[in-house]
Amino acid sequence: MEEFLLKSNFIGRDGFVWWIGQIAPIESWIEQANGPGWGVRYKVRIMGYHPYTEAELSNEDLPWAHVMLPPGVGTGSANTFKTVKYNEGDTVIGFFLDGESGQHPIIMGAFANSVDVIKDAEKLPFAPFSGFNQHIKQPPKGVLATSESGDQNRATAPDPQPLSPAQSKQVDPNNPAARRTSDGKIISTPCGSESEESKGSKKVINEIKNTIQGYVQFLQDLKAQFDEKLEHYRDEIDREIDVLAEKIATVASKMINGIVNFIFKKLIPILGKGLKLLYDAVFAKVLAATGLLPAAHAAGVAAQTAMINPVKILQDLIPCIQNQIKGKVKDLVKQLLKSIADNVLNFVDCVADQTIGAMLNGIIGLVDNALLPAINGVGKILQFFEDFSVEGLMRNGFDALLGLVGLKSCSKTDAKDKWGSCKYRLGYGPVFQDDLDLKGIVDNANAAKAISTAAKVAGFPLDGVQDIAGAFDFITGTVKDPNFIGDVGSCYTGPPIVCGPPKINIFGGGGTGASAVPILGGIVGEDKYKTGSIISVKVTNPGSGYTFPPFVEVVDSCGQGYGGIVRAIVKNGQVSTIYVVSEGENYPVEEEIPYVVESVSVINPGQDFEDGDTVIDNRGNEYDVLIQSGAIIKVTPINSRDVTNIPVLEVISKNGSGAILAANLGERPPFDGEVKQVIDCIT
Repeated sequence: MEEFLLKSNFIGRDGFVWWIGQIAPIESWIEQANGPGWGVRYKVRIMGYHPYTEAELSNEDLPWAHVMLPPGVGTGSANTFKTVKYNEGDTVIGFFLDGESGQHPIIMGAFANSVDVIKDAEKLPFAPFSGFNQHIKQPPKGVLATSESGDQNRATAPDPQPLSPAQSKQVDPNNPAARRTSDGKIISTPCGSESEESKGSKKVINEIKNTIQGYVQFLQDLKAQFDEKLEHYRDEIDREIDVLAEKIATVASKMINGIVNFIFKKLIPILGKGLKLLYDAVFAKVLAATGLLPAAHAAGVAAQTAMINPVKILQDLIPCIQNQIKGKVKDLVKQLLKSIADNVLNFVDCVADQTIGAMLNGIIGLVDNALLPAINGVGKILQFFEDFSVEGLMRNGFDALLGLVGLKSCSKTDAKDKWGSCKYRLGYGPVFQDDLDLKGIVDNANAAKAISTAAKVAGFPLDGVQDIAGAFDFITGTVKDPNFIGDVGSCYTGPPIVCGPPKINIFGGGGTGASAVPILGGIVGEDKYKTGSIISVKVTNPGSGYTFPPFVEVVDSCGQGYGGIVRAIVKNGQVSTIYVVSEGENYPVEEEIPYVVESVSVINPGQDFEDGDTVIDNRGNEYDVLIQSGAIIKVTPINSRDVTNIPVLEVISKNGSGAILAANLGERPPFDGEVKQVIDCIT
């Protein structure tokens, strides 16, 4: 009677009864999830109200709990709504619309999953279990970490790492790190400080090389995801080859135009001299037969006149040949890319150089074949030049071949590019590119063609691409053998034989000569399988002539380390400091060395600091601070405890702000006693 008298039978006027529960397995509300259901609701097993076993109360018989939508989500009115994303196994909190009766639950919110909760258990009431099931699959490998946790810490939901599928598989085959699909791709950028013509020429070659590097990375990623025996694997490669062949052939059109124009420039003086020799030969022959000068002259002129039409036909072939060859070059590039897919496991610069050399050989052969009928038409003129051939003309010296692609000013005599980067890796930054060794490319192209020609003469069968492009290592398959020494600049592209520590490339900035080595810490693993992070970079040579901070690249020859980002500081034209922005991880380590804080770089001096402000780090090291006009001018380490991770420096100040300090590490010196105080004397 008392309970009846207290009830108002009106929502909001009775007592507020709240609860904690668990969303039941999706099988009990599958129709709601698949579409035929209505509203936003879930089957919920509520603690203290529902039994702990399905035998007493099945999941299907649990009450429906509607979701109370928060502000900003919308209700669907005027097409404004955000999907509610609760899942089976989630722990939710709510209240009953009908108070103590407990028949109409409303979900107000949910508790985040913990990284420590085991998720692969059986789906039992009020026990933690995974939200993945036959209806909701795990995300594709390499896209998101599958921890299913929502704790407020960096280990719960890490930012996607800029990893390729190949790196992801290497880091953790069972739970690969997340990958942003655009990261890691190579793009070409304008570079250099020479003439505009030289820049354009460099861009042609560099763009082809960078495209090939990206293609090799595509192959590595594909192998990491699919079995090479699958038809899908080959189909994906074929699709990529179609796209890249069109791209490379378009870029190579400048090379084709250069070669064809070069040929005709060289032929003009040859044809002119040949016409004179033809006149002289006919004149002498007729004069000897008749003894009449007018007759001999007329015969010589007639012989020259007869060559006008064949020479015009040869001249008219220029635009026609260029268009014919462009279409055939695409087919050649497809064959070369297939050879790379079959034989190349890792990208090295020589693969791109050999591919460009093979393209040169192919273009030369196509030009030679296209001109052959017209060249035969002017055979009476060319008969006076022993062993003349169009191919011989194109291969007659290094300068000739460089001239035919407009690249004479880009020989290897150029120093490292002092001003910029010719390529950029998305998600990482500018990437160092070796100097263009065009003489080496041309020499290897000639050598590869000579080998294939000799084999053909000797009766050895050659496949189609070798016959056209030459016996390059990446075509013959010898690039897989680390012990092979060939005649075409031996190129090994197999798995790295030795995985050493990462290297530091310094380029751009207008200067030269700077060098540095990384310092590794945070070491994990044992013996030869140790890996670590870049906790500092030691400048071994400051170089000279730098007008702005150069690019700094972290390079791991084995491709297993990732995430390391470092930056340079320039003072008086030299690289004074290289500091760590992101330490990365998984870099190979040869040996563990004890390091200490050697010095501190003041990246930003900040403002409003006062005498008496101090600096400490998370390793317990103390520092002496020099402050002038409210800015931190200098920071010097006082004591030197061993450092295994990047020291985090903190300025203890009441009013100061904005200072950014970076610790520079070095090997621990022999112990000579602890430094108690450092005094800077300024006069």
